[in-house]
Amino acid sequence: MPHPFVDVIIPHLNDHDRLGQCLELLTRQTYPADRFQVTVVDNGSDQPIHTVLARFPGVRGLVEHERGCGSARNRGVADTNGTMLAFTDSDCQPAPDWLLNGVRMLSAGVDIVGGEVDVFAADESAPTDAELFEKVFGFECKRYVERKHFACGANIMVPRRVFEAVGPFRNATQPEDLEWGRRASRLGYRIAYGADVVIRHPARHSMAELRKKTERTVLHSRNHMAEGERFRLKWAIYTLAMASPPLWKTVLVMTSPNLHGWSQRRRALETLLRIRYFRAAAMARYLFMPAPTHGPRIEA
Repeated sequence: MPHPFVDVIIPHLNDHDRLGQCLELLTRQTYPADRFQVTVVDNGSDQPIHTVLARFPGVRGLVEHERGCGSARNRGVADTNGTMLAFTDSDCQPAPDWLLNGVRMLSAGVDIVGGEVDVFAADESAPTDAELFEKVFGFECKRYVERKHFACGANIMVPRRVFEAVGPFRNATQPEDLEWGRRASRLGYRIAYGADVVIRHPARHSMAELRKKTERTVLHSRNHMAEGERFRLKWAIYTLAMASPPLWKTVLVMTSPNLHGWSQRRRALETLLRIRYFRAAAMARYLFMPAPTHGPRIEA
């Protein structure tokens, strides 16, 4: 297999310890070390990241002052020139063959690779309720690619020529990975699921963390949908659907290979209901708020 040069781009914000773990795992990649470059784009951390980067002499560090993973990723793309781009996040743990398997798919003709994200608990012998929920629903990468036509931002690989044709990520007021993926699909680019293009990601540990994530994703979804026609009608229907019994989600919990025994499944179901109705209430609040102010819209 040819080994095109890959730029690995990692946005970072106040996550120094896990960034160090991520960079350490990137030194263990089976992809030839002289055929990829890692660039960390700090997005306004309280403390500089040079103490972390000093342990990894080959890693480049940049700063992007406009907040948002999309802005940080765009800065990384603009300051690199490799043939391939690989995006992951500072709290991720790439498998040793992550780059090799992703580049293999791209070299075989895939336009965009959406890899798998394996969620893990801080203590697998005693996961919290939030962690059990996340192990099922934290990152549904296969469904994202095959049904929603986008790849999770924590694990995207794409040739630079395709990225440039699609254009940059939107900023943090949008679900930037979903918006970018659907823009790519409208242009005719094929997004493929990479089951063996794997990174690991820590689960949210507490209900407070889950609620914070839910609030953010509701806001991003609302901003994205508000750019379309008949937003309030569609959002009202979406809110009613969210308030209905989660029958299919219940099936996913009961059949998930990531949960073990009735106790874990019961706890995950209880958390599913709590988060689902928390989400429905948040969506109802946004229904009557003024339309958001957007930056420049990027057309496909």
